[in-house]
Amino acid sequence: MRTSPPAAPASSHITGLDLFLILLVTCSWGLNYPIMKFVVTAYPPSSFRALSFVLGAAVLGLYARSRGESLFVPVHERWTTLRLSLPNMVLWHVGLVYGITLLNSGRAAIVGYTMPVWALMASVLLYRNPLTWRATLGVLCSLTATVLLALDEMSHFAGQPLGLLFTFGAAISWGIGNAMMKHTKVSISSLALTFWMLLAGAVSFTVLAVIFERHQWHWPNALQGLAIVYGGVMTFAVSYVAWFRVARKLTPVTSGLSIMLVPVIGVMGGHGFLGEALALTDLLALGFILSAMAIVLVPARQPSQSAQA
Repeated sequence: MRTSPPAAPASSHITGLDLFLILLVTCSWGLNYPIMKFVVTAYPPSSFRALSFVLGAAVLGLYARSRGESLFVPVHERWTTLRLSLPNMVLWHVGLVYGITLLNSGRAAIVGYTMPVWALMASVLLYRNPLTWRATLGVLCSLTATVLLALDEMSHFAGQPLGLLFTFGAAISWGIGNAMMKHTKVSISSLALTFWMLLAGAVSFTVLAVIFERHQWHWPNALQGLAIVYGGVMTFAVSYVAWFRVARKLTPVTSGLSIMLVPVIGVMGGHGFLGEALALTDLLALGFILSAMAIVLVPARQPSQSAQA
C-alpha cells in the first residue's frame, strides 16, 4: 500500500507547485458558486450535491485503480478519517448548498470564505498555535467583509439572514476542519483521504435527498447534467486532492487565505453569468478580502545580515 510521507511542519512558504494548485482550486471553486446557484434554483439541492459526490468518488476510485494506488484505510485510522470528513466535507457542503439557495452566489462565496477566521480560532484554541499579528490583521479584514454583507443583507426587507446563518455555519465547520487537517496525522495519501471524504458526503447527501426531496426528483436537463459533472469531476475529484495537499502542508491561515480570490471569481461569475447585481457593499467586502490575502501571503521582511550581526 502506498502511504504519504509524514506531514511536513506547518509553513507559510509557497512553492511553484503550490501556486499552481492554488490557482487550479481558486478557478474551479470560484466558478462553482454561480454554477451551484444556477442549478439549485430549479433542482433539489441535496439531490444535486449527492449526484456530484457520487460522481466525484467514482472518478477518484477509478483513477486510484488505474495507478494501482490502494484506498485501504488502516483500522486505527478509520474513525480519524470519518472525523475529518464531517467538518471538511459534510457540514461545509450542507450549510453552503442551502445557504446559496437563499443568497446570491457572490455573497455566499464571500461569507463562506471567512473560513480562515475560524481556522485561526480553532488552531489557537484547540491546538495552542501562536497568534501572529499578520494572521490577526488578515482575519480581521476577512471578518469585516462579512459584517458589511450581513448588515446590508439585514437592512433590506427581502434580505435573507437565514442564508447568512447557513453559510456562516458552513464557514465555521470548514475552518475547524482545516485546522484539524493540519494537526492530524494519517498515513493514507491525499487521494485516498479525499475518496473516503467524498464517499461520506455521498452517503450523507443521499440520505438527506431521500428524506426531504424524494417527491421532487426528476431527471436533470442538459445544463443541470453538465453542472453535476463539473461538480463531481472538477470541484470534488480534482480540486479537493489539490486542496488537501496544500492544506496538509501550509499553516491553516495561510492555506485558507491563499485561495481568497475564490469569492472574487464567485462574485464576478454571478454578475456575468447570472446577472446578479453588484452593490457598493459587495465591492467593499471584496476589497477587504483581497487585503486579507495580501497581508498573509506577502512574505515578511527578513532581518538583514548586518542587523543580525
